[in-house]
Amino acid sequence: MKSSLTLKMAWRNLIAYKQFNIPFIISSSLMGMLFFVGASLLDNDFVRSRHEELVMVMGFAVVIVGIFSVVFMTYANKLISKQRGKELALYGILGLEKRHINGIMLMEQNICFAVIALISLLGGRVFGKVTFLLFNKITGAGGVPLMKYPVTTLPILLTAGMLFVAYLYIALRGVGKIYKSSPIELMSSSKKREGEPKNRWILLVLGLIFTGGGYFVALTTEGTIAALTVFFGAVIAVIIGTYLLFISLGTFVLKALRRRRRYYYKPENFLSISGMLYRINSNGLSLGSIALLSTSIILTVAMTSMAYFQVDKIVEASLPDDQQISRGISVDEELYKDSTPLKENIENKIYDNVKGDETIENLRFFRSSMSTIDLDKGVMKPVYPPGSPKAKEYKDLNVMYVVFIPLEDYNKIVGKDYKLKSDEVIIDRGYSDIGKIDSFELAGSKRKVAHKFEGNIGGNVAVESATIVVPNFDDFLKDVEYYAVSDIEINGEKVSQMNYTLNGVWHVANKQADYDKRIQNAGWDDYVFHESRESTRKIIMEFNGGFFFIGILIGSIFLIGAILIMYYKQISEGLEDRKNYEIMAKVGLPDKIVRKTTRRQILWIFFLPLAVAVMHCIVASKIVFQLMRLFMVKEVWFFAENLGIVTGGFVVLYLLVYLVTSKIYYRIVS
Repeated sequence: MKSSLTLKMAWRNLIAYKQFNIPFIISSSLMGMLFFVGASLLDNDFVRSRHEELVMVMGFAVVIVGIFSVVFMTYANKLISKQRGKELALYGILGLEKRHINGIMLMEQNICFAVIALISLLGGRVFGKVTFLLFNKITGAGGVPLMKYPVTTLPILLTAGMLFVAYLYIALRGVGKIYKSSPIELMSSSKKREGEPKNRWILLVLGLIFTGGGYFVALTTEGTIAALTVFFGAVIAVIIGTYLLFISLGTFVLKALRRRRRYYYKPENFLSISGMLYRINSNGLSLGSIALLSTSIILTVAMTSMAYFQVDKIVEASLPDDQQISRGISVDEELYKDSTPLKENIENKIYDNVKGDETIENLRFFRSSMSTIDLDKGVMKPVYPPGSPKAKEYKDLNVMYVVFIPLEDYNKIVGKDYKLKSDEVIIDRGYSDIGKIDSFELAGSKRKVAHKFEGNIGGNVAVESATIVVPNFDDFLKDVEYYAVSDIEINGEKVSQMNYTLNGVWHVANKQADYDKRIQNAGWDDYVFHESRESTRKIIMEFNGGFFFIGILIGSIFLIGAILIMYYKQISEGLEDRKNYEIMAKVGLPDKIVRKTTRRQILWIFFLPLAVAVMHCIVASKIVFQLMRLFMVKEVWFFAENLGIVTGGFVVLYLLVYLVTSKIYYRIVS
């Protein structure tokens, strides 16, 4: 067969099946564009230098986008090829050899993927410029020129490689199908239907076990650290359980409805239940996929958006003052018992580095030390490092982070004059279990909680933590040394971990633009660390903003995939049902009954996955709320409001997809 004839026939086929091919090209191109954008940002020198913490996460996101893009493209092509069996069979009956048929099919794939690759690369480049500016705006680096977004080879090669993997799989699958199938098999492939499924007790029980187990973990897990350790296991269990239940539970429900004679023997119920029962196996996987994709979209966008909108709260909790200087003091230094000379030196440099009308306001100093403890039945025990003979596995510990502060320093920070007895302490920012207790054993002695406060002092934003204020500096040193687990042997070597930090915090009135730089270059020793609210906000904005952007990127891929599955599912269902409804009309069934039957079946296909997705999100909300404490999301109403807004927005979008695809379905079956 001449190549010109092959090209002509391939082009004619593409036009004839435009209701399949145009959505396939558009959705695949969008996926390719998103992949190109992610890869180009990952390879961008400006992004890599400014957002080092995001490089690994961005790389993971690009891999996820690539994998799901290939999966969605191959799935959509599988649904398309199923409808073309009759056409391919006619080619064989008319005398075309299989190699000629394969030539036509490959030419179609070549044209499709050439268009997809062109749109992906050109559109990705254009859209990438906008995205680059948006990404930097979200991460707090506004005003970046587009020259920082040059054309590089790696994203082009990666995008072409991703599309080639999808192309190769589709091409090989198509060639294999034609060579293995006879014209009769191809003729009947589009009409092939599932037989009536049997009740799958084992799959049903396993589905209930996996889903119930995942739900149980999500509803009973307490604490952020515990949530981190079990979250992904619970997610995997629910994914497996969802697929198993969609495959098996529908059969039980439909057969149970069929046994209810009064309900079943009504024309619309009879037709819809019978039709769904014979297609339940193939529908189960696609409905489960839609439900899980919908759940992923809602939770991904909700979590990343909440993290982004909490940036200012995280900054406020981390650094309430404008400036902070910290200097670690080792047990071997003379300053360990009396840090007054160091305090005076820091104070002098702070005042010496003002210029113009800058004014230092509310300069205070406090000593602090963070320790890792194991809260075991009201007893705070030291946590020994791995390698130490006394070390335990973290899974056996209730790990907390404690910041010790002497009372005199705490009073200076908060501007109060609290008093404590020798066996009393103050707990400030007591998160999780540590904030619920009224007495405990600390450093081998009983302590009572005299006062509890929420956020009088900054710096401590760990999720399972507390600031513990002790009566005096001597108690402070004893507690620090007790939990520092000093002079222990790890792998035959003695180590010492005893130290604390002297911190100075202050505000600057009329601060000039170069103030932070002047303070950083004030001649400090190597153990001094300086941070400002501006630099802290920049770091947090970079990470949380990047996290939000990645959530949008992955959520977009999932959304396109979900729409793609729903669209092709509706078309394939419509083509399968068209002849059945023609038969129903010929035997005298009123058009009203046919439409009512159609509507029920569409509602089943569309809204069952949505209902399951919403249920998954509701059950997961408790453990997700625990995880969001990593981003200072502690208000239940803020969490519920944001999750509700994202869920509501997705439901509206889902309804729009339903309206569009259901019209296509009605047009096909009519």
